[in-house]
Amino acid sequence: MTQTTNPLSLLIKIAKEKHVDKKWTDKPLYLIKILANSSKGDLAEEFVRAYCKESGFDVDPKEGRLGDYDVIINKKKFEVKMATEDISGNFQFNHIRYDYKYDWVLCLGICPDSILFEIYSKADVVTGKAGNLVSMGRGQNSSFKLTKPKNALHPISEFNDKLNSLLS
Repeated sequence: MTQTTNPLSLLIKIAKEKHVDKKWTDKPLYLIKILANSSKGDLAEEFVRAYCKESGFDVDPKEGRLGDYDVIINKKKFEVKMATEDISGNFQFNHIRYDYKYDWVLCLGICPDSILFEIYSKADVVTGKAGNLVSMGRGQNSSFKLTKPKNALHPISEFNDKLNSLLS
């Protein structure tokens, strides 16, 4: 049997048919939607550090990429999670852990043209007040996901006031 189809062309054709949800097309934050998950995490951490510094918060440098938290703001340890808006208008914040040593979980929700956020205390995460955390894998109980609807998050314009109220 002779192969006449170019595999690269075929793969690209199929990929174009599986295009990202149309609501992201030609939107300012499309680039974030298509980043690899680990790159999204790095971007979120760097954004939070830079935004907090520019807003006048004390931000301590973190040594190394791995650990129980991502950034220290005003002497409090924050785990930073980023999710992009899905087709249903929800955000799925992955790999939240109970056993890590942090004070707050800062969730960034990226919409096609805006940034949303919410901040949960570790106590609220552990007790379920932050929402229902679902295991990331069948039979395992170390890493969880938190799904939030768009209306459960705040516009980024409210970030400084919210962070000040939590840290004062």
